Amino acid sequence: MAQDISCVSVDDPKLSALFRPFALKMEQQGLPAIVINTFKCYFNQFLYGAQGKLSDRDIVAVHDDELAEYDAMEQFKAKGEEALDKTAVIKLNGGLGTSMGLESAKSLIPVKEGLSFLDLILLQAKTVRTHYGVDFPQVFMNSFKTHMDTMLKVGDFNNGTTGIDLAFLQHRYPKIMAKDHTPASWPQNPELEWNPPGHGDIYTAMITSGILDALLDKGYIYAFISNSDNLGAIMNRRLLGYMVHHNLPFLMEVARRTDQDKKGGHLCRLKKNRQLALREVAQCPDTEMDSFCDIEKYKFFNTNSIWIDLRILQSVFVSHRMMPLDLIINPKSLDPRDPSSPKVFQLETAMGSAITNFLNAQAVIVPRKRFAPVKTTNDLLLVMSDCFVRTERETIIPNPDRVTSMPSISLDSRHYKKIDAFLARFPKNPPSLLNCDSLVVEGDVLFEQDVQCIGDVRLVNPGPNQVVVKAGSVLQGETLFA
Repeated sequence: MAQDISCVSVDDPKLSALFRPFALKMEQQGLPAIVINTFKCYFNQFLYGAQGKLSDRDIVAVHDDELAEYDAMEQFKAKGEEALDKTAVIKLNGGLGTSMGLESAKSLIPVKEGLSFLDLILLQAKTVRTHYGVDFPQVFMNSFKTHMDTMLKVGDFNNGTTGIDLAFLQHRYPKIMAKDHTPASWPQNPELEWNPPGHGDIYTAMITSGILDALLDKGYIYAFISNSDNLGAIMNRRLLGYMVHHNLPFLMEVARRTDQDKKGGHLCRLKKNRQLALREVAQCPDTEMDSFCDIEKYKFFNTNSIWIDLRILQSVFVSHRMMPLDLIINPKSLDPRDPSSPKVFQLETAMGSAITNFLNAQAVIVPRKRFAPVKTTNDLLLVMSDCFVRTERETIIPNPDRVTSMPSISLDSRHYKKIDAFLARFPKNPPSLLNCDSLVVEGDVLFEQDVQCIGDVRLVNPGPNQVVVKAGSVLQGETLFA
């Protein structure tokens, strides 16, 4: 668990011998000493048997009456508006769209009315700045793989009079060979020898990049941090005001879990000190997966949107000489596109697990309109459809005309998993899903414009040739294309 993080064995001869090639490899890449030491600390845990697991024995569930509700925070809007000029917005933008066949920034994927995540984020910033007359900093944490694509797309957007840079870079960790715990080597593509350290790296990256000092020096006290693929996460006066009013160091946005969210990291409390904590699916022992997915027991999942007091962040980091976070050990293939490549371990951390390090940290239950993420092309089709609408504040929120839960979508991965193939099969617009309960597509099917899906829809094309759903079609029940 995070607060038990220890480097007491760093002088152990075995550790020193095993870690030396990692240190040299990281030094050669110009990684700061604080990053190398942080990785060494996690490597120490990994080497001495830490599994990065958090068992049911160590935690208790969080109940409704322990958390504040967004809908009961109207009275904090004024205080939040007063603090807007002391607040920065940071978007986690390190992810590639590899699961959808992209090798560039995921935020460049078109998501609504031809606009990408990045387009909408910049429009959100402009809208809030104009509406409130506050030139707050909009900052991106990019990875070494997303930085160039992102900044070229950003163009002439700037942070105006704030004097704050538009972006800073997260670091990278060397992958660990599973067979002998040495640094991964892959001469045919050396970039694959490294892995992103997870969005938990944001705290270290803010220190090493100088962005934290710059924000504090310019009088920015608070930061709102969220994923670039969550278009429901926008600056919010009532949440900011609630944080300021209660003098909170850390506020996490959580939502009620549904079956669709049961594998998302859930909120809990540590038994030993009652501190709030976050357990990710990778931290759950295999034997407790049923319990992890029990949405009646663990009712709230982390939306990965947090509000943080930058002064306290700096204090916590300095006191620990790092941000103590729960270790996540991810077993992978060295080349993610080649399952036969050598097995490796990736050491990662999650931003939300920092909640354990902040005394008096809280979580707040937010409505679904603040959570519209896209992880797969199934998610993308849903958000592109009329189940979600674009607001005047440039957020993407659930369509208020839909009164039931969102439809489940299952698109044939052979034809829809990669973004180019997906977009080619919806050349004009996505089908209407407003009155759809479920959509299953098996085989290769192209949708012309203005198709409607009603109730449960299942399309089956067993043949090798693509079939076309004609413009204006109304689909209901099962259709088998002979």
